Amino acid sequence: MKQFNKIWKGVAVVILLASCSGTGTKSTPTLVPTPVTAEKPTYSVQRGVVTRTAQLNGRVTPMQQQDLFFRSDGFVKEVLVQIGDTVQEGDVLARLDEPERYQAGVAEAELAYAQAQLKLEQSQLDAPIQLAEAKIVLQKTSTELANAKYAVSALNHPHVIDALTLEKYRTDSALAQQNLTVAQSHYDELSSRPETDMERANALNTLIEARRAYFLATINLNWAQGKTDQAEIDLAQIHLDLAQANYNKAAAEVERWQVDNPTGEVSLVKLALANAEASLAVAQKAQKAVELRAPFTGQVLSSGIAPGSSVKAFQTVLTLADPTRLEIRAVPTAEDLSLLGIGQVAVVRLSSQQGQDLLAKITNLPLTVSSTTEVGSQDSTVHFSLDDSTIPLTLGDAATILVTIDMRENALWLPPAAIQTFQGKDFVYVMSNGVQRRANVTLGLKSADRIEILSGLDEGQTVTGQ
Repeated sequence: MKQFNKIWKGVAVVILLASCSGTGTKSTPTLVPTPVTAEKPTYSVQRGVVTRTAQLNGRVTPMQQQDLFFRSDGFVKEVLVQIGDTVQEGDVLARLDEPERYQAGVAEAELAYAQAQLKLEQSQLDAPIQLAEAKIVLQKTSTELANAKYAVSALNHPHVIDALTLEKYRTDSALAQQNLTVAQSHYDELSSRPETDMERANALNTLIEARRAYFLATINLNWAQGKTDQAEIDLAQIHLDLAQANYNKAAAEVERWQVDNPTGEVSLVKLALANAEASLAVAQKAQKAVELRAPFTGQVLSSGIAPGSSVKAFQTVLTLADPTRLEIRAVPTAEDLSLLGIGQVAVVRLSSQQGQDLLAKITNLPLTVSSTTEVGSQDSTVHFSLDDSTIPLTLGDAATILVTIDMRENALWLPPAAIQTFQGKDFVYVMSNGVQRRANVTLGLKSADRIEILSGLDEGQTVTGQ
């Protein structure tokens, strides 16, 4: 039995060694499958609507919103509002240091302006009266000037007079003497009164007139009697010069109260009023430089200042808005802006109203910056208004906006993947009876998923993609 086991073990070893040694023949190679080429997609030329759109990202913002700033450098003295406060137009929101000095300047300028207005009104009321009185005085001084000229002329001519004229001169002289005595007596009674007393002033004028009349009457009588001497001639010349001066003064007074005279009283008062108005504007502008006022009624959205803060001129410190009137705004790229126009249709998708496409229109575009554009006033956004004004909007809500730039109806179109370009030429591969042929095409309007085919293909043809 043991001998039998040894025999089988030996046979097993021989078999094992035989399996490990080569037989001297070649092995059969493993077959590798040939890769299957993926079929290219095919597309059918269809007819339909091709729409080009521009996508903008925007937010719901107030229709009226403004960044506010001081017009001069300085340190903030007080801030009178907080974020969320509602303010009225004209309310002071913040001040820089030393506002009292500017307030006093405005008050002084306002007073001067009010006084100038009052003076102009009074001058316009007084002008007709003053002009009439000046014309009366002018007429009177004209008569006195004529008499003075006659007196000087008479003294320089020979005495040729009849008895009747001589008697008239004597009567005039006596009457002038009597009037002078009465006028002097009346003035003496009132001379103790103040110079501003009207009755005293009238009495003085009457006395002066009486003296002048007596002087002329005396000259005439002396001349008629042949008693003229050089002293009287010199005195007559003095009275002539005085009469001429009074006449010139009266004429100037008439001209002064002419309403249409550019150098007249009313015109000068108007100039004074204009100067006061300009001074008030300067004072108010200086005050505005240290006071920040609300340009309209609204709510404070943001604030970047506190008492003691340092600010630069025209640097935004507060933002004011009217939260009751909202719209959608977006900042376009330069390329998109060149394609947009007021009235264009858009679809708005709000983050707070998922799944809803809201129709809207462009209502305003960014203004072109010019030399007259105020600092901080430039709006660089596109404004949109929903067609349905009853849809509620939430301030700050994000919006995706699709603006229709152009649209072609009943147009042949293919997807962009079907179009190939080489050396500036557009073409497709048309399938016909299992055979491909190249066909050049003319493209029209392009969108993200459709390209208009103007020529080179017919509806229903099949093309292969890339």
